[in-house]
Amino acid sequence: MWLSVANNGNKIGDMVFELYENKQPAFADHFQHMVAEKLVGSSFQSGMAGLGIKAGRLDDENNGVAGAWNPDGDLTVRHHKRGLLTSCTDQNNRNGGEFMITFDEAHMLNGSQTVFGELVEGQSVLDELEKHVDRHGKVAEGLTIVEAGAK
Repeated sequence: MWLSVANNGNKIGDMVFELYENKQPAFADHFQHMVAEKLVGSSFQSGMAGLGIKAGRLDDENNGVAGAWNPDGDLTVRHHKRGLLTSCTDQNNRNGGEFMITFDEAHMLNGSQTVFGELVEGQSVLDELEKHVDRHGKVAEGLTIVEAGAK
């Protein structure tokens, strides 16, 4: 899967992700549907310097595709490096559309959020996104997903 990211309409570049389809099949499938149906035009809405950046919150309730929530996946997969795709759960077994791309190891998320993929191309794009996130959870306006698809 790939996401093309822009800052105020100026394309930054593409990020290519390998989804853990064998380990986290429900999450991989859900993310593929989000990419195909919902993510283009959406914004990165929050994040934390040193932790990660969030996108994919489709509504106030954080519903996923077709208004459904996903149960937790295999929570033994660890947040051990930069560039991991992880769920942003509201509570146990309530994973909606929101996801995070990690900026570093995120051990505090182990056991509560489902890791379902990793960045394989586009490290410079993630570096640029990280420059626009502060330590208070704010993301600069204008960071959007302008294209997305399967690779």
